Amino acid sequence: MKKTVRSEIDGIPERLRSFGVRPLTHRVDVYRYLIEQNNHPTADMIHNDLVKILPSLSKTTVYNVLNHLCEKGAVHRVNVEQHEARYDAMIHDHVHFKCRLCGKVYDLDEIPFPTIDPPTDYSIEIVQVIIGGICPDCQTG
Repeated sequence: MKKTVRSEIDGIPERLRSFGVRPLTHRVDVYRYLIEQNNHPTADMIHNDLVKILPSLSKTTVYNVLNHLCEKGAVHRVNVEQHEARYDAMIHDHVHFKCRLCGKVYDLDEIPFPTIDPPTDYSIEIVQVIIGGICPDCQTG
């Protein structure tokens, strides 16, 4: 798991502004969660964790914030499976790995991201590389 640098957390309002996102309280809270946890959570996971410290936070608000952050490019939606959208604050191109036993999704930055060279009449907007298998923790557990 990626270690979070304190300056990443302290600079959240400025970072959100750089994407054209007004740093309203719930937006900052959700974005901070994504940076601190770095566990590619679902919207439900985010809501379940944040409602413990923000009791008035609704699930609808979490979905709306995530949609807004994705539209602005501050967060990527990772479509691991058809029925499961996860969210990632690390927005550079990188490979994801999903363990079929524990269900966790990991970043594999050490694997080079493939170069995609489409025909000139295609406009590529998103490329996701998701590898499945068994993670090291499950292999040794």
